[in-house]
Amino acid sequence: MSTQEHILDEASKLLARVGPQSMTMDMVARNCGISKRTLYETFPDKRTLIKECIDANHQRQDAEVRAIFDSSSNCYDALFKVYQRVRDYLRESSLNYVDEIRRLYPEIFVHQQEQEKQFVLGLSQVLKKAQTEGHVVNVINTDIAAFLFLSTMRNLHRSDRLQSYGFDRVDVFDGAFVNFLRGIATPEGIDYIDTLLHARNRQNL
Repeated sequence: MSTQEHILDEASKLLARVGPQSMTMDMVARNCGISKRTLYETFPDKRTLIKECIDANHQRQDAEVRAIFDSSSNCYDALFKVYQRVRDYLRESSLNYVDEIRRLYPEIFVHQQEQEKQFVLGLSQVLKKAQTEGHVVNVINTDIAAFLFLSTMRNLHRSDRLQSYGFDRVDVFDGAFVNFLRGIATPEGIDYIDTLLHARNRQNL
């Protein structure tokens, strides 16, 4: 692993855990076991480092998701594996992460929104394939369904709204994800969802 890759790896973990406002270049250098001079020679400022972290995370997550779909028996099986990874990430990441990016680094936030368009397109393609597998009803517009799901997911990053209702972010994600899939599923799809949920619940006992 190169110095740049090592820094991005450690900075990404810090960024998720403490958020962009609290993360400092001192913290990054200390966690990487390098001097601040080496850090600044690789990334000239915190803004650049954060943007590079977000881009690197997007590429890594995209590769992981592709690998999951390539190794899964069907789309619902793959979606539930991705769902579990997102749950783990939400438990470990700062609730204020997106709010702070939006407020402190608006140009990076706009860049993230462009990446979200790729998410909508990708999810739409997955739902279309799930239609051919008999798990999703054929009457829905998968582009709109994917967009509505993303819109719901954005509430997971509204710390003010979650706190005002007293909701746990992971619990909201659970409800949104499962209800979304059940809402567009065929009877066979619903049975498969229930099977996957039952298996997950047994693992968590």
